[in-house]
Amino acid sequence: MSRLIAILLILTFAAPLGAQSSPGSHDIARVGECVQTHAARGSQAQVLSRCTEIIAGACRGGTTIEIADCLMRETAAWDAWLNAWWAPMRARAKANGTWDRLLASQRRWITERDAECHRAYDSAGGGSIRVIYGAACQRDLTARKAVEFYFSLYR
Repeated sequence: MSRLIAILLILTFAAPLGAQSSPGSHDIARVGECVQTHAARGSQAQVLSRCTEIIAGACRGGTTIEIADCLMRETAAWDAWLNAWWAPMRARAKANGTWDRLLASQRRWITERDAECHRAYDSAGGGSIRVIYGAACQRDLTARKAVEFYFSLYR
């Protein structure tokens, strides 16, 4: 298991009472509504600038664990949309004969995302801030891929 994943798992179970690392339906809905609203009149970059931090932004004044927990909760909400939009991406790729290429691309993206987030985690050196760097990286790259899927499907 990678160091970053291990740290994120530890934070998930060490989160203070009342905090939740997995998104509720409200979190998932907020992210989806934000994407749909801003994609209707903006670019992928504009959607990302307006829709990331939608959950985690409220935690910026908290402890390292609280901030990381919110980042992980937001990542999970983005991941829920990524998975929801994966199904029609897969169906379209199977129908037009590009399934193998799409699957290989997605697997490569996962490997690259994990490597980039390990670099972000390591770039902080020691200390607890590195957990936030790693969690923010996971959120940002997951959000970017989800928005990419959305634009590919619906724009």
